[in-house]
Amino acid sequence: MRKLVADPFGAIENVRRFAAELKRQPELAERLGHASAWYAFRERKGWVFAPSKFVGYERNTSREYLATARDHGDGRKTEAALARWFKPVDPESRLGRELHKALDAFLGQWNRRPHKRARISVVGGERGGERPTSVRSEEELMRRIAVDPGINGGRPTIVGTRVRVSDVVEMVAGGAERNTILADFPYLADDDISAALLYAARAASHRVVRAA
Repeated sequence: MRKLVADPFGAIENVRRFAAELKRQPELAERLGHASAWYAFRERKGWVFAPSKFVGYERNTSREYLATARDHGDGRKTEAALARWFKPVDPESRLGRELHKALDAFLGQWNRRPHKRARISVVGGERGGERPTSVRSEEELMRRIAVDPGINGGRPTIVGTRVRVSDVVEMVAGGAERNTILADFPYLADDDISAALLYAARAASHRVVRAA
């Protein structure tokens, strides 16, 4: 019995992982047009998407997702689990139109079109998502950091990953540049690095150190 995701961090990590899995496993592209329930997360470069049966199972992979699809797994289970943190977006709203346009572009990379009944859900805090993604206030950045007793022993961690704030700070202190960190950890966004540095700076009560 496969385990459903137990927290929003694992779900967001799956959303981020899906695009990388698509590049490694072309067979995934054959399923893109069949998915009707999509989950989205806003990165600095734009929206990323994944279907419910990929997002809803703990630490999902392309192999396990394809096996679930072949067995005609029940998407109602994953959608029910994800409903705790993700909320559907009205397709006629400004955000809904933005999301459906972005989903069209995302699937178009693999010459696929969305299912005619495609619906998109986002993390609750993104539903107001009318603000530009390129400008982040300190409060927005701080929301990218979470402390959860069930993840990394309760140490401050970047949302949707198992990367600790201390991991990022140590890399920067060791001379790593942002582009190097992002290349080594492709599921991180540039704002995640800024958030980790801001969190550490606030904790230490000194000026933010910026990576080159």
